[in-house]
Amino acid sequence: MPLQIPHPNTPLRLYRHMLREATYLPPLCRPWIASRIQARFRDCRYKDNPNFYIKEAHQKLRYLRSANTGHVKRMRQLCLLATGRVGKRRRLLGKTELSSLPASSSAKLDEVAKMANKKQRESDWMDNWSIEKVKAIAFSQSAQQGTDWPFRMRKGVDPLRNLRTENCFGRPLSERSIRNRLKKHWVIILKQLLPPLPPGEWDQLAAMATGEADPQHYKIPARRPVARPVTQSHSASSEVETSSWEDFVTKPVRSLQRGNSRKLKTLSSDEDEDPRGHGRPTGTRVLNPRKLRRSIYGSIWRASPLVSENPRSGKWSVTWGGQEHQPVSRPRKKDLQFFQGVNKAGVPMQSPS
Repeated sequence: MPLQIPHPNTPLRLYRHMLREATYLPPLCRPWIASRIQARFRDCRYKDNPNFYIKEAHQKLRYLRSANTGHVKRMRQLCLLATGRVGKRRRLLGKTELSSLPASSSAKLDEVAKMANKKQRESDWMDNWSIEKVKAIAFSQSAQQGTDWPFRMRKGVDPLRNLRTENCFGRPLSERSIRNRLKKHWVIILKQLLPPLPPGEWDQLAAMATGEADPQHYKIPARRPVARPVTQSHSASSEVETSSWEDFVTKPVRSLQRGNSRKLKTLSSDEDEDPRGHGRPTGTRVLNPRKLRRSIYGSIWRASPLVSENPRSGKWSVTWGGQEHQPVSRPRKKDLQFFQGVNKAGVPMQSPS
């Protein structure tokens, strides 16, 4: 049954509808999505031409309603936004987690000062990034990446193998040209890189993906009943937009019935005119705790790195979610007959002579 909610006709009413839909999201993405709705409303509230932003907000409202209906891909996309795998938080995590750290001791501070004195070029944006950390994550991502990850890392990560040091005449390139080529190379790497999560957030995501978190992290709030007006003259059902006879005369039938298709039914919330209907909307599932843990939380955890530095060598180690070996489940009693005569390694046992 689609939602019988009046179409929001004012920006403030649209803002309230979006905040209401954000309360039905899982706890993993609910705080970030709600904060983004509030921030975007404050940024676009006093724009000179707000029609573009109002149209975009209507699209996002339909997207949220489709995700709350049970569309797995759209719900996963919202969780990717909240965990920083895509979108604005990905850029914020890259800025905070991949930037070069200040010197932690006086010896390191002296080394940085000596390196700055030796430099004969102007400082650029690469001086503010920890290139060694970026390189370690890029190499690990290229080796561990899966097919469902939001970004695919290129194979050629090492700049020494990809950058040329001579021009077409066999002459060495200038330092400025080499630096510009190096910056272009790392720009491509950063566009494909998945930034690391803070340790506390990574541990919490691991607990949610493995089923060790509290049950409240898998609970999706039930939808509250729609408020009904006291007087029937201003009922909510009378405000729902319906197609008139003029639409059937002036518009193609396929455009009027597009919202009833299985693909767009969760976005349009239209009812089928045919009682038999077109069937269940495509891509929707019942988002129970098991579905959230396996299809959404587990895949996001596998695409989230945790970076730590070795205090002795200073090298970076990268750990991705789900890297440890998963134990094989024990067979059922009626399946044990297929394993008779072999040991745990699958090698046939020698019968006693």
